[in-house]
Amino acid sequence: MIRTVAEMLQGFIQEETKKLDSYAIKHGPTIGDMYEGLSAELLNRSIPEQLNLRIVSGFVTDGDEHVSGQMDCMLVQGEGEKIPYTDAYKWHVRDVLAVLEIKKGLYSKDLIDSFLKLRQVSESYSKYLFEGKHKNNRRVDLSSSYRIFSQITGVAAPNYHEREKLSKENELIYTTVFMEQLTPLRIVLGYHGYSTEHGLREGLIKFLEEQGSGPGFGVSAFPQLIVCGGNSLVKANGRPYSSPMRDGYWDFMCSSRANPIVFILEMIWTKLELEFNVRMPWGDDLEIEGLNEFLRAKPVFGEEQSGWELRYEELSPKTLESRATSSEWEPLEVTSSQYAIFTKLTNEDIDINEPGFVEFAEKEGGSVEEFLRPMIGSGHIALDGSLLKLTTESLVAVISPDGKFLVAENNTGRVEAWLKKSLGKKI
Repeated sequence: MIRTVAEMLQGFIQEETKKLDSYAIKHGPTIGDMYEGLSAELLNRSIPEQLNLRIVSGFVTDGDEHVSGQMDCMLVQGEGEKIPYTDAYKWHVRDVLAVLEIKKGLYSKDLIDSFLKLRQVSESYSKYLFEGKHKNNRRVDLSSSYRIFSQITGVAAPNYHEREKLSKENELIYTTVFMEQLTPLRIVLGYHGYSTEHGLREGLIKFLEEQGSGPGFGVSAFPQLIVCGGNSLVKANGRPYSSPMRDGYWDFMCSSRANPIVFILEMIWTKLELEFNVRMPWGDDLEIEGLNEFLRAKPVFGEEQSGWELRYEELSPKTLESRATSSEWEPLEVTSSQYAIFTKLTNEDIDINEPGFVEFAEKEGGSVEEFLRPMIGSGHIALDGSLLKLTTESLVAVISPDGKFLVAENNTGRVEAWLKKSLGKKI
């Protein structure tokens, strides 16, 4: 369903963009208004009417004195303050669901401008948490952040008020994951500009290298999505895209040539589900977008500097172009011994210090650590001290008709849809 909607919206955008590109006008602000209007229409067609959301332009405030620069397009709930004699609004950051910066042509200067402007939105939320005000301080369900942190790190998430139990490195990741849920979704939408995936990657890297080390360029500062034509930079913050850590680094930004409208829908729909506890029309969800490693981040704490160490995963244009833009989703294939552990975990936690488990793990994997490494790396399980726990909402462990041992998250019914499709192929 989501891809059908995305294809329809992509066709609409392509046709309307052609009209705007050929329109005989050279007035810069008016040209900007046209593309902002088109983006607002895209957003309007992406959200359910019954949620009573609005699309406005204007400024983000923390409810006190802090006000951001003017934002091109905001998806909002509640009530804002209309600025006299304009069509713009001031809107409390707590009620802003998504912010889009719109660029007809996205090149270096516009990329930098968008990055810095959208960073003000996350800064506004931080100011609201510590200094700002809001008349409706409703409770927020943080369960998704607990789950995402566990899937990224392989460490079971403690209660928020007990986060100090974590190492400093994991506490930074933990706090970042929570802020990614709470702050508005931030998207840069460029209709033209960098013509290749490699060019877009290099454009952001050049900007980061020019900035050097210092505050303001940690994981939280990056937009969740940067689109330029048919190329995208996608944040893997677990909503919905995610990747377990490898070698102590978090692959927090990826790149792709997949349909960018899919990314926009995936992120906005995920945000709406979390905010309003509704179910969006995902469909069978058996096609997944091809994501290429781009930026990795590692929390570091030293005597002189603390923060994020960023690493660029450099890939050649040829390598990027050779990779598929999408693939068919399928469950994770595991060994029979791993399958036995996953199956048991669907009923109870496992103490990895228990003699029976130690004997089993050493026999099957050489050591407990070696046996657990690929299982934790799958993102499906995490350690809470010596207890092994699931990180999933609804893990399913099945044996396929051809004898493969399979496990997967099934909170959307993906496994049943995959089995139905796979069995249909074999008949």
